Amino acid sequence: MTYTDIENLSNDEIALQLSEMKRASCRIPYSNRETDVFLSRMLRITLEEINQVHLHAHLEYVLNELTANASKANSKRLYFQNLGLDISNAADYKKGMTTFKKDVFSDFSPFEEQHRESKSFVEVVLDIQSNSLDIEVLCPSPLHQREKERIADRMESAKKFENLTEVLTYGFDSTEGAGFGLIIVLLMLRKVNLDERSLIYTNRGDMSLTSLKVPVNLLSSDQSEIIAHAISEELKHMPQFPENIQNLQRELSNPDCNFNSIAETVKEDVTLAAEIIRIANSPAFRGSQKIIDVKSAIGMIGMLGVKSVLYNYGVNKVFLNRYDKKLLKELNQHSFFVALIGSFITRYKKIGKIAEQVFVAGLLHDMGKIIVSSIDRNLEEKLEAICKDKHIPIAVLDDLTDGFNHSLIGSEVARKWDFPEKFIAAIRYHHLPLEAGEEHRAVTYAVYLANELYYHERGERDFHDLNQTVLGFFGLENKESFQQLLDELKLQGFGL
Repeated sequence: MTYTDIENLSNDEIALQLSEMKRASCRIPYSNRETDVFLSRMLRITLEEINQVHLHAHLEYVLNELTANASKANSKRLYFQNLGLDISNAADYKKGMTTFKKDVFSDFSPFEEQHRESKSFVEVVLDIQSNSLDIEVLCPSPLHQREKERIADRMESAKKFENLTEVLTYGFDSTEGAGFGLIIVLLMLRKVNLDERSLIYTNRGDMSLTSLKVPVNLLSSDQSEIIAHAISEELKHMPQFPENIQNLQRELSNPDCNFNSIAETVKEDVTLAAEIIRIANSPAFRGSQKIIDVKSAIGMIGMLGVKSVLYNYGVNKVFLNRYDKKLLKELNQHSFFVALIGSFITRYKKIGKIAEQVFVAGLLHDMGKIIVSSIDRNLEEKLEAICKDKHIPIAVLDDLTDGFNHSLIGSEVARKWDFPEKFIAAIRYHHLPLEAGEEHRAVTYAVYLANELYYHERGERDFHDLNQTVLGFFGLENKESFQQLLDELKLQGFGL
C-alpha cells in the first residue's frame, strides 16, 4: 500500500496537480493531527483555485470530521477482528461497541501499525467540476445496516438543532464518540448555505464513500452585499415606487385615515384595485360571499393588509417594464401560492395573528429571482467589472438564481429599499429557516414550509426532506398530522 507523503508534498505540487487535472487527492493510513493540517492545506489551495477561500473555515472542519469518521470505521473493523466479533451481527456489534471507544482511543498507538500492516487507508479526493467542488472520502470499510441507521438517525437529529449550544447540551450515547460530530458537520454546512441533502453516505463496491457537493458559485454574505449594492444602485435610476403607491403608503401611515379615503385612492389605480379585490377573495381572507368592490375588499384585508400588499405591488410595478414578463408571471404565481399556503398554515395552527405578515412575506420571498434572472446587458457588464475588482468569480453571475444566492441578493436589495426586517428575514432565510433570528422565526418558518409544500406537491420533496424543527414548530412532526394539513388544504380549495 502506497500512502501520500504528506510531509513533503509542497503547495506548488498540489497547485500544479489542480491546474493540470482539476483534482487533488491523497491517501493516508489513518487520521491524526498531522493529516488534519495537510488536508486543511490541500483544501485551501483547492478553494483558491476556484476563488472560494471564504468557505475554508467551515469546510475545513467538515473535511477533517468526515476523514476522522472514515478512519474510525477502519479502526472499528480492526478492533472487531481482534476480538473475533462479526461486525455485521447485531449482538456482536452491540458487544464490541461497549468497549470500542475506550480500548482504541485511550491509546491509539498500537493501532497505528496495525492500520499500516492491514493496508487500511482513507482516500480524500477534491474534484473541481464545472459547477461544483466534489469532495469524496473513501475507505475499505463498507457501511453495514446498523451504521447506516445510526447515520440516518444523526442526520435526522440535526434538523432539531439550531445552534452548537443546543447540540452540546443534548444527551448522546458515548459508544461511538460524542455522537454529535455529524450534527456539527451539518450545522457547519448551513453556515455556507448548504443542507443535509448535499452530503451523501453510501457504499461503492467494497468501500464506503462519503461525498459532498459544494456549488462553486455560492456567494458569501460579503460578496452578495457587493453585488446587491450594485443592483440596487442601478435600480435607483428608475422610480422606486410609482407616485400613487408612495401617496398611498403615506396616507396609510396617517392614524386618521379611514376606509373611505383609502378606497377612493385605490380606485384611481385600476390594476391595484383589482389586485386588492383578488387578494380579498383569496382563501387567505375570503368570507362567505364574493367581494366585488374595493371598499369591501379593504374592509376584509384591513389597513395593515393593504399596506402590506403595496410592497409586493410596488415591486412588481418597478419590475414590470424592466424584466421578462413571462418569468415575472411564473414567479408571481409561485409566490402567490406560497403566500396563501403560508398564511393558511398560521391560521390552521392557531397563530393567525401573523397571517398577514406571512402572506406578504410569501409574496416577496422570491423577489431575488426576479431581479437576478433578468439582469440587462449594461448592468451585467458593470457587475462583471465589480466581480473582477473584488475577486468574485465571474461565473457566479450565471448562477445567481441557483441554490441560495437569490435569497442573499433579494434580502440585500430589500434592505436597500427599507423593507421591514421581518420581510427581509423571510426573503433571506426561506431556504435556511433555522438561521433566522428568533424575532422573525415564526414568519420565516411559515414561508419556508409553504415554499417546500409547493415542491412537495410536485414530487420534488419527501416528508423526510422537510426540516423537522419547522414541522415541530407547527405540530406537524409526524406523517399523520402532516397529511391532515394537506387534506385540509385540499378541502379549503388550495388546489394541492
